[in-house]
Amino acid sequence: MKKITNIIFILFLLGMFFSCSSSQNTTNRNVAGIYMPGINLLDPDMLAFHTNDTLTEFHFRINSANILYTKKREDSTFSANVRVTYELYELDSKTLLDSASLNFVDYGNNKEKKFLDGVFMLNTLFGKIYTIKVTFNDLNRDQYIKKSLKLDKSSIYNAQNYLVLDDKQNIIFKNYLKNNTTFYLKKNESITDTTFVLKYYKSDFPIAKPPFSSNETPEEKMAFSPEFTEELAFDSLQQLSYEVTENGLYFIHPEGQSIGPTLFNFQDNFPEVKTAENMIPPMRYITTSKEFELLLSAEYPKAEVDKFWKDVAGSNDRARTLIREYFKRVESANNYFTSYMEGWKSDRGIIYIVFGVPNVVYKHKNYENWIYGEENNMMSLSFVFHKVDNPITDNDFVLSRSPVFKNNWFRAVDSWRSGRIY
Repeated sequence: MKKITNIIFILFLLGMFFSCSSSQNTTNRNVAGIYMPGINLLDPDMLAFHTNDTLTEFHFRINSANILYTKKREDSTFSANVRVTYELYELDSKTLLDSASLNFVDYGNNKEKKFLDGVFMLNTLFGKIYTIKVTFNDLNRDQYIKKSLKLDKSSIYNAQNYLVLDDKQNIIFKNYLKNNTTFYLKKNESITDTTFVLKYYKSDFPIAKPPFSSNETPEEKMAFSPEFTEELAFDSLQQLSYEVTENGLYFIHPEGQSIGPTLFNFQDNFPEVKTAENMIPPMRYITTSKEFELLLSAEYPKAEVDKFWKDVAGSNDRARTLIREYFKRVESANNYFTSYMEGWKSDRGIIYIVFGVPNVVYKHKNYENWIYGEENNMMSLSFVFHKVDNPITDNDFVLSRSPVFKNNWFRAVDSWRSGRIY
């Protein structure tokens, strides 16, 4: 059972001064570290909820297992010492609107499974877009991480105007649900709409094609239509509840609007992969059609999965190493690239799983450029992913495919099938 420790500190902005600057849509900074799991032990979750037209809640959560608990003396209690600092800017402006720091201590140890939850209350104005830059510092370990989040108040209907809670009223940070559970949705009190629609979509989307395949033609494009819709209503506390019974996507929006929060129910334990049944689909990237059919039809899936990896690895020990690395990449892809489908199925997911973490990543407003190898080296491999307009997610990217990737693709797949991590 996970315990929740709330550290609530309310910091109101005393004054609001705004300035304008030209928009910077590109960056020349290598940010490959954002796709390197474990590079920062301290990796908090965070989200924004616009309570009304003038107030935003910035929530964060730190896993106690990721911070260091130490003793000052042999007879004292283990404790963690954390500092959280934020800076608030209007989007694309260098003018600091507000900043504050908070130090807090939590008593316990690294073996406890709990989260440290906190919230900043920020004065924000409807119609504006802000950036909040937050530094989380584990003072005992002398390690910190800087993260930023866009606070979008340009629309009263976007997903930041809703807060998702579980059946114990704890915040759900990543909108991942489970079967036979109830979630609660809280809305911005300034939203006056009375009729809301829930649209349910199946999540059985096809997996990404290899990078040398042609991108889909209009005839191949899947129809993205709901399996069913339901009418929902918020209560007097600005909340509604809903029981999840099917795997898939749950998109909620006011009637007549096309934006709102999306909640995902893909598989048990998502984004982790803990069962043989859930291990098989991502193996399609490195299996032949015949091998994949055998895996899907196996009476004992775990035995068939183990057999595949032992056959390619040559030994049990090597097989365990391959399995550990391959499915670590699958889980990371789920964490980083999930959109309207599981991250491992996406275009960024297939490249990440087969080729690994890129050496260089440049993030731009509407696309990402991944480079494997040295920059400006003709022998290096470069993939470009373009952002897709999608009403239910802002994390949908499509790869610019090309026949030039064919040899590199088969080289990488052959490496896996020869028992070597690529």
